[in-house]
Amino acid sequence: MPKRARWVRSESFDRQMTGETYSGVFYFDPGADWVYFDTTNPSVAPSSGT
Repeated sequence: MPKRARWVRSESFDRQMTGETYSGVFYFDPGADWVYFDTTNPSVAPSSGT
């Protein structure tokens, strides 16, 4: 991960993106438009149909 990054994250966003089916954390650096996703054993979350 870049040392100059200024990471922000949201537990609510993490839950929404993972569908609470696996553990995962999203980090975002808005100044550099970088995203880092850290997870173990991800799986495809079911579609919401929207």
